[in-house]
Amino acid sequence: MENFVVSARKYRPITFDAVVGQSSITNTLKNAIKNNHLAQAFLFTGPRGVGKTTCARIFAKTINCEQLNDNLEPCDKCESCTSFNQNNSFNIHELDAASNNSVDDIRRLVEQVRIPPQVGKYKVYIIDEVHMLSQAAFNAFLKTLEEPPAYAKFILATTEKHKIIPTILSRCQIYDFNRITVKDTVTYLEYVSKNENVEAEQEALHVIAQKADGAMRDALSIFDQIVSFSGNKISYKSTLDNLNVLDTEYYFQLVDFFLAGNISNSLMIFDEITGKGFDGHHFINGLASHLRNLLVGKDTQTIELLETSEGIKKHYLEQARNCELRFLINALDICTQVDLNYKSSSNKRLLVELSLMKLCKLTNPFPVEAPIAASTTQTKPKENPKIVASSTPKAKPISDTATKSTPEYAAKTEPIAEEVKSQVEEKTPTIETKIETEQEIIKEKPTDKKPKTKRKTVSILGSLNTEPTKKEVKLDLEGEMTKEYAEVKKKLSRDDLDKCIENYVEKIKLDKRAFAANLKSENIILEDNNKITLNLNSEALNDRNLRYDLLQFLKEELDNREITLITKVKEIKKKAVETPLDQYKKMAKENPKLEEFRQQLDLDF
Repeated sequence: MENFVVSARKYRPITFDAVVGQSSITNTLKNAIKNNHLAQAFLFTGPRGVGKTTCARIFAKTINCEQLNDNLEPCDKCESCTSFNQNNSFNIHELDAASNNSVDDIRRLVEQVRIPPQVGKYKVYIIDEVHMLSQAAFNAFLKTLEEPPAYAKFILATTEKHKIIPTILSRCQIYDFNRITVKDTVTYLEYVSKNENVEAEQEALHVIAQKADGAMRDALSIFDQIVSFSGNKISYKSTLDNLNVLDTEYYFQLVDFFLAGNISNSLMIFDEITGKGFDGHHFINGLASHLRNLLVGKDTQTIELLETSEGIKKHYLEQARNCELRFLINALDICTQVDLNYKSSSNKRLLVELSLMKLCKLTNPFPVEAPIAASTTQTKPKENPKIVASSTPKAKPISDTATKSTPEYAAKTEPIAEEVKSQVEEKTPTIETKIETEQEIIKEKPTDKKPKTKRKTVSILGSLNTEPTKKEVKLDLEGEMTKEYAEVKKKLSRDDLDKCIENYVEKIKLDKRAFAANLKSENIILEDNNKITLNLNSEALNDRNLRYDLLQFLKEELDNREITLITKVKEIKKKAVETPLDQYKKMAKENPKLEEFRQQLDLDF
């Protein structure tokens, strides 16, 4: 029985062309070998499992090969290549800095550097996880790294470049390795599954690639795990079950429920998901990713950002057509807020369920029930009748001096009644179905008969469909017309402004002394159109929060929303500093004998 070799080792690249997703780095290294421009030290940095150590080994093998082919690939026939393949090369040394991080380990490495290679051109030292070296080890390594022998090459590999001291970084050529894309990972997994005689669905390989998060070594390890679980046939469902990944079909169903405003089914889907052991935080992050993919699918230019299989991509595009851009952006904002507040929430399940309710009501907001106007059947007038129709003018409340029982009241209301009646007849829309509403009750002159009531029919639907006028009028008992919604701009006076500034200074003089001291009358200019200019003594006082606080205080205290505040910083003229030589020349100009005295004593500055 043959020993099993994991795919991460079995399919490890042995040539530059076999390295996945790092074409820019491999091409640079091949050109350096071709042109014989080899630096003495290289630093390979990047995420885990992207090929740093692999490229270091290929580079070391290539520069020592005695018979390179035209494509600058090792021959695998010479003595250097065969010894490298058998892991017994004396020219290539690997050091794990995680376990050999002391200064003594580096001193032993420096002693080995003095011995020239017996076979091949170069001695290559690959130091993995170099950021684990101690400060003393780095310092002991500095001189050798800066001026090594011509035959010595150093390749440092790390996942945390920021932990390496700058003096080491300045002595190396730095190569930043990128995360491997989902597309490249799926292509390589298809190649591996074909060689291993494994039938794998493309959707399943996409799930593996997304789970690996850009690391090829992780992707191959997950691939071996799935093969052990499901045999030689890898299906989408078996991959989800083994990796405990939530099926995207749940998210597609949820978005359909959101668009339909179906709260109950959305909550049942979430209950089913939590019943399978998925965390609410994991669920809400997956939902946010799904909404992001829908947003990306709205534009043809961004469709390429969908890192999914072709079948799931079509499903995304179909659902994206049914979603409005505003809905997707608002939904993403809700999911982001849940993500931020999830850890601090005491009732996490309720937090997620409340967010699902909000998402269901993005397209169908909660209805606001309008008051139903009852038909008027009573003839007895009410004290405060309400006019339901917006097109009917409103009457001012009756003053205390003119009561309903006095003849003055009837004399005042009689001309108003005829005018209101004519306006109602002109403004009332006519439709087939009309609802009787309580109207303003108009009394005639007091007689022996009971007062008559007049009922008018207005249309609620018609009044809702008509746009409200910008300037609507109302009648007072004197028959004067007043504008109800017209904008009235208040003019700000200097006295009111000064009093308000004094109150503000009293409020902030303890906490913001410098800003309060600047709020003097001579520094404040009031211009037309309620424009205030504030001259500040220094740039430090021109703070946004201070300006905003002052402006809000002025608007509230003066009851004027038209106020605008502009700040300017005074220009301070700096006095020229006189040097001792300038002072001497000034003194010598006033007293010429001082210059003669200096020359006699042979004095100088």
